[in-house]
Amino acid sequence: MTDWPAHLRQITLPTPFPVGPVHVYLLEGEPLTLLDTGPRTSEARRELEAGLLALGYRVTDLQQIVISHAHADHYGLAAELAERSGAAVMAHPRCAVQLSGQGSQGTNLRWYAGLLAAAGVPLTAQLRVASGFRRVNRHSDPVQVTRLLEDEDAIPLGRAMWQVLHTPGHCADLMCLYQPETRVLLGSDHLIKHISSNAIIEPPERPGGPRRRPLVEYWASLQRVAEMDIDLVLSGHGQPIDDQRALIAKRFAFYQERLKAIRGVLQGGPQSVWDIVGVLFPRLGGIDTFLAVSEILGHLDVMEDSGEVRVIHEDGVWHYALEAHVQAGHSSDAALLDKT
Repeated sequence: MTDWPAHLRQITLPTPFPVGPVHVYLLEGEPLTLLDTGPRTSEARRELEAGLLALGYRVTDLQQIVISHAHADHYGLAAELAERSGAAVMAHPRCAVQLSGQGSQGTNLRWYAGLLAAAGVPLTAQLRVASGFRRVNRHSDPVQVTRLLEDEDAIPLGRAMWQVLHTPGHCADLMCLYQPETRVLLGSDHLIKHISSNAIIEPPERPGGPRRRPLVEYWASLQRVAEMDIDLVLSGHGQPIDDQRALIAKRFAFYQERLKAIRGVLQGGPQSVWDIVGVLFPRLGGIDTFLAVSEILGHLDVMEDSGEVRVIHEDGVWHYALEAHVQAGHSSDAALLDKT
């Protein structure tokens, strides 16, 4: 295993989420920098303060807080820590919008409701998803970003310069940090050793804009990281990764198996996203329902981009059909065929 940079420390914090504990990283030196903060819970706050104290620091010593992406387990305490320390808060521009609270929760919930309805998700399951979103949002506060970080920016963190990598996929705003001399990547949720990161469906950057295709984006971001000279990936969850290319190859093999399974379902004719979820992910509830919809819709996006499937709009619900089935006349009205 590659040695960690001497100025880099890991602090592990509990979360109330199924993903389990989250790692945040302290980069020692000038400026003293914390990457991610953990969720806004008393347990995470207590463990963070204890972890800092064990390294000889207090919250008030922080000079910079970098947020990898706008998920509550990664930024929930940011507003409180920034207020207590006066630290600058840094994030990608797309992340900054989410952190500020400009993306209205009510507006987002309405967008998600529309997407879930188009995916064929029944109202009872939609309500469970909305309840899950509200529970997650309780563990974060809005925070104002004071410096925007663009892709390929070089920034001082602790005792070294780190390169910003915008790696959309898991979410639109996720960024990693790369240290060229030590060939270490702080990978956040972009690459996790023990689980495949969800490529999560999100509202468009601009209201009324096109829906982003997160799995398509994620595949491109994974390929970018696979081509880099990296000796060690330190993730937001789980164990360090010392061969990112092998793990990424394993992920792509997994995606190919998922595509094969979806093709099998579609052999029976056009199916809604929810129909496919019911076959591949039975007995789901709450937020897991939304993650399953994201998973299936993401793979369908890949298939649609390659011309393998078409989508049929019927009564406000998307039904996906293998291109061979469409050409064979499984749709009674060819005018219904369209792109999402």
